[in-house]
Amino acid sequence: MRPDARPVLSRADARAVYDGFATKGHIGGKDASSGYGGPAVAALLSIAAFTEARTVMDYGCGQGKLAEAVLAAQPQLTWRGVDQSPLMVRRFEERMATFGDRSIVELLASGEPSDATAPPTRVDRFVSTYCLDLLSESDMYAVLDLAQRSLRPDGLLLLAGITWGWRDSPRTAFMTLVWTLLYRVTRKTVGGCRPQHLAPYLRARGWTIIEERRTLPAGFPWMVSEVISARPPPGG
Repeated sequence: MRPDARPVLSRADARAVYDGFATKGHIGGKDASSGYGGPAVAALLSIAAFTEARTVMDYGCGQGKLAEAVLAAQPQLTWRGVDQSPLMVRRFEERMATFGDRSIVELLASGEPSDATAPPTRVDRFVSTYCLDLLSESDMYAVLDLAQRSLRPDGLLLLAGITWGWRDSPRTAFMTLVWTLLYRVTRKTVGGCRPQHLAPYLRARGWTIIEERRTLPAGFPWMVSEVISARPPPGG
C-alpha cells in the first residue's frame, strides 16, 4: 500500500475547525444526519449488532448524535465518547445528560490517540465515524491500535468515512471532484476530511474484515461513503 502523501490538518487546526463547527452548526459537525452520513450510519447500525453489546467506545464522537440514537434504542448499553474538540465534548455532554451514567465523554486534549482512556479488552464495539478520514496515517494506525487494545477478542470495530464516487453517478463524480479541489486549496472548508479506502489500513494491521459496504448519498453533499465492520487481529 502506498503511503498517503496528502497533507492533513494539524491537531490544533482540527480542534479549532471542529470547535467552529460545533458553534456554527456547519455540516461538518452533523455527519450522522448529513446527506452522505445518514445512509452510512443506517448501514452501520444494520451491521453493528448493538443488541449483543454492553459497552461502546466512540472515537471522534462529536456532538453525540449517534450515541443518542443508539442509547435510546438499547437500554443495556454504556457509551464512552472521545473527542479532541472541547465544544464538541460540551455538546455531547448536553445531548447525553438524560442518559446519566450510561454515557461518559473524554476530552482528548493532546489529540494523541494513545492517550485515550480505555480498559484493555473490555469494549464490545469500537466505533469511529468520519474521523479517520481527517487524521494523518500515523494517527489512523494509532486509532486502530487503540481499538485493538480496547476490544474484546470477539468485539467489533465499526468505521464509516467518505470515499471516492467517480463511478457511482455523475453527481457523485462531480462532488468528488469539487471535494478533492477544496481539500487541496482550503481543506478546513471540508473539515480536513479526504476520500479514502480504509480496508487496506485494517489489513495492514491484521484485522479481519467482516463486512464492507459503499453507501450512496441521499442529499447534499453528494459524497459516497464506505462502512466497515472488522474483528481484532488474532492474539491482539
